[in-house]
Amino acid sequence: MDVKFESKDMGKAKIERELRAARKLVALVGIPSDAKRHEDNPNIGLAEIAFIMEKGSTVNNIPPRPFMQQTRIMNEKKVAGLSKKYLSAISTGKMSAMDAIKKLGASYEGAMKRIFLTGTFEGNAESTKRRKKSSRPLIDTGLLRQSIKYKVAKI
Repeated sequence: MDVKFESKDMGKAKIERELRAARKLVALVGIPSDAKRHEDNPNIGLAEIAFIMEKGSTVNNIPPRPFMQQTRIMNEKKVAGLSKKYLSAISTGKMSAMDAIKKLGASYEGAMKRIFLTGTFEGNAESTKRRKKSSRPLIDTGLLRQSIKYKVAKI
């Protein structure tokens, strides 16, 4: 009795290629340096405003409102879980590396935008509350929040 073995490629090369590609991709989430400028102060970009909000400004009496840091802390486990899920999908040929990174970026972008509504921040000064007619920090026109974007970059 003759036994024959046949080797059949079930997509191994494609999966290996996608796994290599995944190691070279990253999702960047934040406010791009070329984001639209605020009409009330066109001399400062939204990326700079985000930095000031994140770190605070003693010169301008602005307390830190670390929306980026809170996003990272509150979403570490979720991002790790999604990364594992998407890596598994890449490994089984069900998802491309680019699609996985895009999904991670979109998820994190949404999480950062939600932090504006759910995060814990030092309250606004009374004068700011009167001007904005709101006590919620970080929300005025919504432009800063709307400017949060993700993009895929090669590393």
